Amino acid sequence: MLRPRNVLKFVKDSSIFRPGYYIGIDPRAKLVILGIRGTHTVYDLVTDLVALSDKKVSPKGFSTHFGTYEAARWYLRHELSIIRKCLEKHKDYKLRLVGHSLGGASAALLAIMLRKKSKEELGFSPDIVSAVGFGVPPCVSREIAESCASYVTTVVLQDDIVPRLSAASLARLRNEIIETDWAKVLEKEDWKHIVDIVTNAKLVVSSIQDVANKLADYAKVVTSASSGDSVKDPPRLQGPTKVLKPDGEEDVYVPEDLFLPGTLYYLQRDVENINGVEDESYTLWRGDAGENFQRILLSGNLMSDHKCDSIQYALRDVLKTLPLPLPLQE
Repeated sequence: MLRPRNVLKFVKDSSIFRPGYYIGIDPRAKLVILGIRGTHTVYDLVTDLVALSDKKVSPKGFSTHFGTYEAARWYLRHELSIIRKCLEKHKDYKLRLVGHSLGGASAALLAIMLRKKSKEELGFSPDIVSAVGFGVPPCVSREIAESCASYVTTVVLQDDIVPRLSAASLARLRNEIIETDWAKVLEKEDWKHIVDIVTNAKLVVSSIQDVANKLADYAKVVTSASSGDSVKDPPRLQGPTKVLKPDGEEDVYVPEDLFLPGTLYYLQRDVENINGVEDESYTLWRGDAGENFQRILLSGNLMSDHKCDSIQYALRDVLKTLPLPLPLQE
């Protein structure tokens, strides 16, 4: 945690395509840090949900959602100068971009942008740039996800819905709900668990899709206005997902999946019953770059697992199990 005196700039309020953020110094880790806040205000929600529309752009080789790309580009335009000054003052420091949810996606994309630039353009070596995101939504193609694996890390907690949230996964979830034999589920599960599942399913399928549809026109307007910076998406190996409609009408197709940026770390929740009391612990697993979650898990935790407090608690539990570093030899 940064001390207040090491925070050089703090912007609490958000605006369209620019979440709140801070710039600070970590003397112990020798890092200049740009921290980007996750979804917190209605402005952030607009940026998040624009990403759910079918409209995507591929500016200068990127294949990603428009909302997160625009947010990353804002930081590149407006905050690069102060970051450069910090790195000039602290010669042996590195640049770490961090964020949660939307902020994590923007941090990853900004790291990719900076890594593509030269030392002359930046005023510092692009090799010192890295990014860490928590609960990041899918926001890049498989190719880009794999190419940034050495300097971008994504951390996902158990059932968190956001890293699984895409047009393709929403369509799969809708199909899964339609095809589920709920009578059998009711026989096996307790009522509280069923209520949690149904409540979360309703929120995901109804609320998110409805709001996303209302914002689709907004996304198209902004994308059209920025057409000078964009090119058509290149062909992808993975095709669209076929989903059957429940009323017997023609099949519909949803966009192909996007992927989580960089190397994936998955926080798995382990629940053990000890003398009638449930005890939670967590295990950290490393995945491969270019992986994504094909399904949204219907559970009572799919919303709460996205909260910063939940992720922090899980990480603290994992850190307790790690061996202490060896003392330095004199």
